[in-house]
Amino acid sequence: MSIPRTIHRTDRLPVFPNAGKEQAVRELLFAWRDTAETVAADQWRRFFETGRFEKNLSANQEAAVAPIREAKRRIGAARVQMVRYQVVGTLQSFMANRQNDFRRIVEASSLDDTTKHQLHTINKRQAWFRRDAVAMKDGTVVPAETQKLARRIMRHVLSQHRRPLFARCNMVMDQRQAVLGRATQAGAFDYWFRLGTLDRRKIDVPLRSYPYHDARQGDRCKTVQINADRDGALSVGVVTDVTESFRQSRTTYQPLRDAIAVDFGLSTLVATDEGDLMGRNFIDHLAKLDRRIDKIARVRQRAGFRVRSERYDKAVQQLRGYIKTEINRVLKRLARLKRPETLIVERLDFSHPDLSKRMNRIIRRCGRAVFRQKLQDLEERFGVETVEVNAAYSSQQCSSCGFTSRDNRPGRATFRCGRCGHTSHADVDAARSLRVRRSDSGLRDPRRSRRQVLAELQRRGLYAASSGQRRAGQVRRSAQQGWSGKPPTAGFHPPGPAESALRDATATSGRA
Repeated sequence: MSIPRTIHRTDRLPVFPNAGKEQAVRELLFAWRDTAETVAADQWRRFFETGRFEKNLSANQEAAVAPIREAKRRIGAARVQMVRYQVVGTLQSFMANRQNDFRRIVEASSLDDTTKHQLHTINKRQAWFRRDAVAMKDGTVVPAETQKLARRIMRHVLSQHRRPLFARCNMVMDQRQAVLGRATQAGAFDYWFRLGTLDRRKIDVPLRSYPYHDARQGDRCKTVQINADRDGALSVGVVTDVTESFRQSRTTYQPLRDAIAVDFGLSTLVATDEGDLMGRNFIDHLAKLDRRIDKIARVRQRAGFRVRSERYDKAVQQLRGYIKTEINRVLKRLARLKRPETLIVERLDFSHPDLSKRMNRIIRRCGRAVFRQKLQDLEERFGVETVEVNAAYSSQQCSSCGFTSRDNRPGRATFRCGRCGHTSHADVDAARSLRVRRSDSGLRDPRRSRRQVLAELQRRGLYAASSGQRRAGQVRRSAQQGWSGKPPTAGFHPPGPAESALRDATATSGRA
């Protein structure tokens, strides 16, 4: 990850409109989404014809497309321009990710160096679908066969990912159509939001703030968001430019450690190579929420109704909120206490055998995204870099001698090496194995499959098959008698002394 030149944060403030104003906002939102789908279809056509998305179109170009002309008559030319900027930004971000996929496929292929160089040139220029000749820096022309290969690779990449959908997108408006101002006379509300409607009227919608938003340091932007949640609730996103505030935080942040390895899990949310165990009750609360969600789903299924309901959505929203809050809290505390310069992490794959399939699916979809967002926030706020290593078999590998076997884990929280006798908490030993892999060129690559990692361990003579393979009817280790999710007394390494990571003024600034 890298620190962008401009960093923004958005706080969503609840709105309190009357019935007439709410209807006007929703009508504008529906028209905005229809226009976004129309603009997206036009931009994809231009991309496959010219090889690029176009933010700025002339009046003649817009007039040549009948759906765009109809959209301008419906919501106005200014709003159509805002929609286009929003759509093009989303599509460019999507294609930038596909560029990375293209590059990884080319690097992992067995093509010769010349063909790889030509494919990378096409990828850098986003010229996958160009029909004219593509020239290299030295003036040589890329062969037609290589251009055809590039098109085939990109078609394969696009087939693996759904294109961005705009049927449920939210509105992003600038000051031409949306103005946010402080309330000077009203006591019940903190802001008034002036918005232009479809019938050319101006309505003022009241907003209510909260202390976290008021404490946000930075410059308030003139662009705002009008959001509608899955349950239909409206909110206004106030965008703040925190670039200067985060730059000061990075300057103030003084690392105490070169690097710290972190093992993520559900039994223990975060375990470090120094013996810290954070979030040890995470799985207990998840199991409680899992039973609640599963009970709602079962009752509705027995009654012949669909699972989704207002009560079910509320329980899932509560689960997502708990996961996000706990992950942000633990990672922020880790940065404050340990003050590392680099975090060594594994490729995340959240699952737990004691949770239902529905719960594991929700956690995988929510937890990985929250972790990545928070790690990116730590880099932007404090400059803490993130290094990702391959985690295959790290939980079964001894951090002392490297011996890997399933028998090294007699319990979920216990680690006992069958070769050297080293004992430790299982999650702490996994974190130490990740730290060792950082300097191991054969095992650190996160793109290597489990089979490749296993072959490397066998080549080094560090892997031994389990003496007791699982048989039909055998209980899971997590359900065996005596496991309580607590660290064992033998080999337990208590966390180091708590140290303040930031000054109070810096610690209270910015997003958690």
